[in-house]
Formats: sequence, C-alpha cells, structure tokens
Amino acid sequence: MSFADFFRDHHYCLLTCLFGALLFSVLLKLFGIQNGELFLLWVCFVCIVSIYLLLSYMRLRKRTAYLRSVMDSLDRKYLLAELAHRPGSRLEQFYFHLMKSALKDMIDEVAEARRQNGEYRDFVEQWIHEMKIPVTGIRLLCENNRSDVTRRILTQTELISRSVERVLYYARLGNVEKDYFITEFSLKECVLKALAENKQLLIQNRVCVCTENLSDTVYCDEKWLQFILNQILINSVKYQSGRPLRIEAASENFGNYVTLSVTDNGIGIRESELGRVFDKGFVGTNGRGGQNATGIGLYLCRQLCEKPGIGLEIKSQAGEYTTVLLHFPTENVFPKENVVPLSYDSVRLNQ
Repeated sequence: MSFADFFRDHHYCLLTCLFGALLFSVLLKLFGIQNGELFLLWVCFVCIVSIYLLLSYMRLRKRTAYLRSVMDSLDRKYLLAELAHRPGSRLEQFYFHLMKSALKDMIDEVAEARRQNGEYRDFVEQWIHEMKIPVTGIRLLCENNRSDVTRRILTQTELISRSVERVLYYARLGNVEKDYFITEFSLKECVLKALAENKQLLIQNRVCVCTENLSDTVYCDEKWLQFILNQILINSVKYQSGRPLRIEAASENFGNYVTLSVTDNGIGIRESELGRVFDKGFVGTNGRGGQNATGIGLYLCRQLCEKPGIGLEIKSQAGEYTTVLLHFPTENVFPKENVVPLSYDSVRLNQ
C-alpha cells in the first residue's frame, strides 16, 4: 500500500481534525490568545498528527507486506486466514472471521462439486466399458459373415468405437497423467496400428496411404499416440475433397526432437482459422458444411500432447493440403522404460 492510498483512506478523519483545529483556533483567538502562541499550538498539532499518521502507515504497511508474503508462500491460497498471525485490531479480527466463514463455505462447495464430478466420471467410464461389449460383438458377427453390408456395418462400428473412445479420454481429461506410460516404440509400427484400427473406413473411402518415410523411434505413450492418430485419420477422411484421398505419414529426426507429419490432400483449412482449430468446440467453415463436426477431436489431441511435452501444430492451405505435425522430445527428456515390441511390418487394407 502506498502512502497516497493510506492518505485517501484517512482523508475524512484528517478533514475532521483540521476543521476542529480551525474551530478551536477561532475560540482561542476570541479569548485573547496571541498569534505567536496560536502558531506554536498549530505546530504541535501538525507534529502530533503527522507522527500518528506515519506510525499508523508503517504498521499497516508492515502488516500488509507480511500477509502478502504468507499468501505468496502458500500453494493453497485459501489457508491464509488459518496460517496468518492473529489480527491485531478489532476490525481486522472481524474481517478475518468473515474470511474464514466464506472460505469454509467455498471449500465445502468445491468438495461437493468434486464428489459429484468424480461420480459422473466414474459413471461415464463404466458406461464406456459396457459399450465396448456390444461393439466387439458386432465386429465379430460381421467378421464371420463377410458381405458388402457387413463391411459397411464395420465401417460404422469403427466410427462408433472412435466416438466412444473420444468420450473416455474427455472424461479422463482432468487426471490423464495417471494413465500415461512413457515407452520407446517405432513410429511406423504405431501408425500402422492406427491404420489397421480404421481399416474399413479407409477401404470404404478408397484412401491411398503412404508410410515409406517412417523409420524413427520416439518416447511417448503409445495408446495416447494411437488415439491422436485416429483423430487425424478420421478428420482426413471427413474433410476430403472431390479428388482421390491420399494420406502420407513421414518422420524426420532433428536431433533434439523427432517430427511425425501426417499430410492429406483434402479440402484444407482457411488461413484465418488455423489459429483456432485446437479450441474447444471450434468447427470452422468446413465443419459447418454438413460434416457433423463437434470441435472436440483436435482439442483432445492438444490436451493429450501437453502432458508428455509433445508439440502439436497444423499447416494447411485451403483446397490443397493439411499437414499435422507432432514433435516428440528425444530420449534425454524421458528416462528409458520398457520397450514395447510391435510386430507390424505393413498393414493390409483388403476388402
């Protein structure tokens, strides 16, 4: 608190003192007090008031500095009223009592909200796991009864599975760090797994996929990366142009980081919208064109990338291409964990 602020807070008191001093000066003058004696009284009055104001300001400044230091040192700011020294004045004691009551009510409200949120998240996760059972059953039935109809059903089943998975990751978004496990694995094998999971969708849309330039290994959570790749592949198919869709995945080692790029020749993204594609609920011009966009997929990708320190960016030109870039830190960032061996050398998209 500055002295000017302190002075403004006490200006009514100072004006009252000044008015009283003027009144008594007039009365003393009427009783015959000489000017020299009156001037001496004014000097004493000004000195007393100045010393009082200075001492009050120093005491208040020391108190506010102490409270600010306590606040800065606390991780949980709402404990200030409990940990600060006992208030000195009656007014400050009254304020602290009000603060404690308000903070206690706030803590109770937060605890209740967290409890309800936890119950809701547990229900959603349980529902998702229950949904996986009929989805798996539909897949098995279609695999054992191959036809054009069952292939279309499998395509829609893949989309349902991806949507259910998206809901699961969204429900876990608040504490996803408890679910990730950093391992070393091949980018090519991970990409091939993602392609295999979306096989029917790629076949139905006659997508040409190129993975010849994938050769690097990275440190990341493989399950999270497959989820991110699923969202990228679905978006590529969803926003394809009239020409045959081609998706190319490539990797490059830059020393401090490895970059995975996924490029498609779809309708692209307008330059004015590139900075907002990761915003929650943003669908853009393409999404409003009847593509059933939700604006959640890329938002989840950004949130999942932030936890393990993966860089995520998009480059695009409307009507030409869209490239999603994932930048993985090299091995000196993460400690080596158990390497997950994969067995995919290629992916076959056979009808």
